Amino acid sequence: MIILIILAFLAIAYLDGPGLWRKKEWRELAVMGIVWSLGLALSLAAAWHWPVPNPARILARVFGPVTMWLTNLIG
Repeated sequence: MIILIILAFLAIAYLDGPGLWRKKEWRELAVMGIVWSLGLALSLAAAWHWPVPNPARILARVFGPVTMWLTNLIG
């Protein structure tokens, strides 16, 4: 399973990376690298049955105060 995950991510990098490099789209390449790395890390952690952080908690912490502010603003 681990090898399949790594092969899939390498295939994605092989298909998308060189085109961005040739077009000199450095920002897109950087964002792709960051998202790709996070996806690989989370996929491997899930495959090894490690605890994976719940993104809903992070979103609730970020958008909770904004929601409360908008609720108080609108009334």
